Amino acid sequence: MKKSFYFTAILFSIISCERELDHPPVDTLNASQIITIDSLRGWQESSVSGQVYIQQELSVYGIVTMDESSGNIYKNLYIQDHTAGINIRLTSSSDFQVGDSIRISLNGALLSEYSGVIQLDSIDPTKMIVKQSSNNEFLPTVKTVDQITLADEAMLIKLENVQFMTSELSFTFADAPNQSSENRIIEDCSSGNTMIVRTSGFANYAGTNLPTGKGSMVCIVNQFNGELQLILRSFDEVKLTGTRCAGQLVNKNFDDGSVTSGGWSVMQVVGTETWITNGIGSPDGTDYGVIDNFNSGNTTTESWLISPSLDFSASTTPTMSFINAYKYAGAPLQLLISTTYSGTGNPNLSTWASLSATWSTGNFIWADSGIISLSGYLQSNVHIAFKYTGSNSDGSTWEIDNIIVNG
Repeated sequence: MKKSFYFTAILFSIISCERELDHPPVDTLNASQIITIDSLRGWQESSVSGQVYIQQELSVYGIVTMDESSGNIYKNLYIQDHTAGINIRLTSSSDFQVGDSIRISLNGALLSEYSGVIQLDSIDPTKMIVKQSSNNEFLPTVKTVDQITLADEAMLIKLENVQFMTSELSFTFADAPNQSSENRIIEDCSSGNTMIVRTSGFANYAGTNLPTGKGSMVCIVNQFNGELQLILRSFDEVKLTGTRCAGQLVNKNFDDGSVTSGGWSVMQVVGTETWITNGIGSPDGTDYGVIDNFNSGNTTTESWLISPSLDFSASTTPTMSFINAYKYAGAPLQLLISTTYSGTGNPNLSTWASLSATWSTGNFIWADSGIISLSGYLQSNVHIAFKYTGSNSDGSTWEIDNIIVNG
């Protein structure tokens, strides 16, 4: 039977334990010697240096909500109590498991931050952690993607009605052959909001193809320098077997610093000035795609940024949107669509139609394109392109970001 977990100021004697009972000694503690996880997080957040070296006889209790068994984390644990969750950085790997109730002796521990993540560091699992009991039930909090905030860092949650984006379905969770971590994008069918699912190349399911259905998943909330991410505890908790919703086909935000990630391509027809990424003047502080034709003067340029092949054959009302900005005199940026382009080669050899959008008024003022209907293209092998042209006498600088295509 699962045990319910309660926090108390009195620690009862442990009848049996796999670890030695004198590391640290298990005895009755005063209430002043116990600290909650949210208090630990508060110490770190209020520290001027961002680090707190603990030199007091204090203990924190928690339920292990993520362990090392799947290989998705190494020499790490996540624990949670009734107040918050926190990442535990271990000096060596451990055999603690999800559901273990543990006591951590904090004397000698370091509270710090890594890429925005608050962590309890320098924890020796053989000397500073004692398991109190096993198989404790700790239910995840059910949330939607848009409800997750940085305040949920290190918390165990469950998402429902989600699926991996269509553009991700040809990939595995991570790069298992090269043992490289990868980001995959999950989307909420209710709101269309998306979030990164980060998986280590050492995870035992790293080489598994992403599931193609819709459903639920249990995960830990993480972040990387303020950008929210999700970490899976186990492939068994990914229950994406239902019928897919229409969802997003494309979410190109350039935040990875790449113009061509996600199946996008650049076709350089004339000149050498081409699409790159930049973050100067970004409306959200992240990168965007940008192109100009200035290199010690204007140069004749034609450069296309082209989407991956899109399949709208099962769609009813596909749409797209993006934001854009420009400055300097020159030809306008064109938004084009084709059902005959093969995905490679000179795009001028295929048939393209213009799409209407709301464009920036200039001076690098960002504009929302509005919702652009793609209902006239309910078929497979559809490509969308941004075509830039510049002459040897003038040329604008164009910036685009947050390209969303919904099926």
